[in-house]
Order: sequence, then C-alpha cells, then structure tokens
Amino acid sequence: MSRFAVVVLLVFAFPALGADPAAEGQAAYDRKDWPACAGFFEAAASLPGDRLGQANRYQAAACCAALAGKRDEAFRLLGLSAERGLREPKHLTEDTDLASLRDDPRWPGAVAAVKRNEDAFVKSFKDPALRAEILAMVEEDQAIRRRFMGGNTATAEDREKAIAADERHTARMKQIVQAHGWPGRSLVGEDGAKGAWLLVQHADRDRAFQKQCLVLLEKAAKAGEASGKELAYLTDRVAVGEGRKQTYGVMFKGDMVTPEPIEDEEHVDERRKAVGLPSMAEYRKQMQEMYGPR
Repeated sequence: MSRFAVVVLLVFAFPALGADPAAEGQAAYDRKDWPACAGFFEAAASLPGDRLGQANRYQAAACCAALAGKRDEAFRLLGLSAERGLREPKHLTEDTDLASLRDDPRWPGAVAAVKRNEDAFVKSFKDPALRAEILAMVEEDQAIRRRFMGGNTATAEDREKAIAADERHTARMKQIVQAHGWPGRSLVGEDGAKGAWLLVQHADRDRAFQKQCLVLLEKAAKAGEASGKELAYLTDRVAVGEGRKQTYGVMFKGDMVTPEPIEDEEHVDERRKAVGLPSMAEYRKQMQEMYGPR
C-alpha cells in the first residue's frame, strides 16, 4: 500500500472525516490503525475524481483490510479497485500488505481482473516499449527523491545521485521529444505521458529544453494529450526558474511553507480550480505533510 498512499472504507463504521480522508488514511496506516485506515481510504475513493485515483485508493483500503484480518472486505475492495480500472497486477503480487490474501481461492481471480485492465490499457496507445522506458526513469527519479521527503536528511551523495539522474533523464527525454514530439497519452498512455512531464519538470539544468517542452505541452493539453495540471506545474517551474512570478502557486521556497511570488495572488485559487488543483491553503498543508519534519 505504501507505494500508492491511497485508501478505502470497509464495512467498519466510517471514522469522522476531515478535509482530506486520503491524508487521514495515510496517517492511520503509519500508526497501524488498520480499521480506520481502511475506512478513510474508502471514503477518499468515493470522492469525485479520476477513476485511476479512485482505483488506487480502493487498493489501499484493501491493503488495510487485509492487515486487519478482514479478508472478505479486502476482496470486496479489490473488486471495486478493478472496476475503477486498476491495471498493475505486479503491484498486487508484490505488495506485502496483501500477503495474507494469496492463499485464498479468490486471489487468482482478483489478479486476473487487474491483468485484463492492463491488457486493455496497453492496446489503447501506440508505444508500450517507450512507456515502459519512461516509467522506469520515473521509478529511479522517485526512489532518489524519497530521500528528500518527510524530514529525511539527504546526504551529499544523495544530491549527487539526484543531479546525475536528472541529467541522464533529461538527455534521454530530449531524444524522445526530438523523435516523437511531446509523448502524449495516445503514444505512451496516460501514466507514460504524466511520467514524461515529471522528468521534464526535473530538467532544471536545461531551462531551454523545459521552455521548448512547455510550448509542446500547451498544445498537447489543448489536444487532450496531457492534463491542465501538468501544464500548470511546468508553467510555474519555468517562470520561477527565470525569476518571474508564477501563475498557479505550485512552487514553494526551500522552507516548503512560503510560495514563490504569485502573479495576481488574489485570484490564484480561481486559476488553480480551473485546472483541477486544490486551494492554496490545502496545497500548503499537503506540501508540509510531504516535505516537512515528521
């Protein structure tokens, strides 16, 4: 479950919900309160949002149910996750939180349902090999950056590894963009396109390339090949990198409390809402939970 930071609600009584049940679910997971964890994550999965996000939260809830010893609930939640389009059977088979379910006769069927989603998804875009390559780079990117999160103390070696990985990924992304243009959803799938954006977001040592990609990403977003959120993040990344005010307020100073200067700050929440971002107050809280001391 820890790969996804997502959750569900069992047939346990619903806990009292705060503004962010997914965050509450992660907190319950961290303190090993499995019934509350499952409840919060299921509540989060029931909120409006993209189906894949809901699927991940249902899987997280299933993990908590399994850890609570509630097999029937865990399989119910896995079924809801598959219905919402969960498509990574490898994560099911490798997730240690689900280990208690693997001797159950229902387990092969649960995995098969997710595998069917994966097979259908792979047929929906043009270049599965390129998608796999992009996702592998993202996996390396995130593994390194986890050392900088949650109050962890990153070493000089960690920083050197991050720089080296960013430079390597940027060089490869330049080749991909030159060959294909922006790698959008129809080429590498939704997760592959998001991964391409993330790698470019971290290409800060090549601002010219970021600006080139920003132009391509804007066109891709208009064509439905990328999301408005991704465009917002790269827009602000480039602006702040050039010493200009940001538009959406996604870039924060090193303290992770204070946003970089924002153009027309009075109306920033309206712009954020238009692209599917939470309010600045909610976003500031998320940044602190992710990067602040624990």
